[in-house]
Amino acid sequence: MKKTFVLCLLCLALGIGNAWAGVIGSTTNPAQFNDLVDWCVQYGCANDYTQFPTPQSWTSAGGNTGQVGLVGTMQSFYNLQQGGTWNGNFPSGMGLIYNGASFGNTPADIAATFDQGLYGAGAWIQANYYGPFTASITLFDVNDQSLGTFTTTGTSKYGPGTALFIGGYIYTPDVWAVQFDATGSGGNEPDFAIGTMGLQTTVTPEPTTLLLMGTLLGLHGIVRRRMARKHKEVL
Repeated sequence: MKKTFVLCLLCLALGIGNAWAGVIGSTTNPAQFNDLVDWCVQYGCANDYTQFPTPQSWTSAGGNTGQVGLVGTMQSFYNLQQGGTWNGNFPSGMGLIYNGASFGNTPADIAATFDQGLYGAGAWIQANYYGPFTASITLFDVNDQSLGTFTTTGTSKYGPGTALFIGGYIYTPDVWAVQFDATGSGGNEPDFAIGTMGLQTTVTPEPTTLLLMGTLLGLHGIVRRRMARKHKEVL
């Protein structure tokens, strides 16, 4: 009876796991993004509109590595800083990667690739022109096939600390690249920057699954106690 019940628990867990398809979106910089890529640490924040050729290598605080750059072009991106060369609403002093659409670059998305499979990634994001904008994050597998896109809206304005964070994750370490887009009301869209990038290097159990597993384990305990009582009665 005990072995059968445990086997049923595993079957249910596997069934739930198979239902975890698709990208889970996040806008709150949750704890599952447990590693960070600080662009000031990577490229400096001298507030002098420094340009870096696409692509550019980076190393996260946790030792993960990859590259970053503009999508579909070899143009250089700009390394800016909130409160210096960027007067927006990122956290104060945060290093940024700007696609340079208002500086003469061809408007392009910003992408980061990873040298190892991750569970997900995210970044603070803001359109260059003040006002509402639509942001998206797309995750890709090792074959550059899309795993899905999460889209949400934000507001670009002056004053640090209220920028949108957009992230996406899955339940297997199959994320090898991520692409960011933010389209606002300017004339050079997409015209935007991303801030510090978060990486998810460990799996985060789905809350509903944890609840269900807890319930099942509780039922398991009840069954065991009842079986024990019946065994005593027989004796």
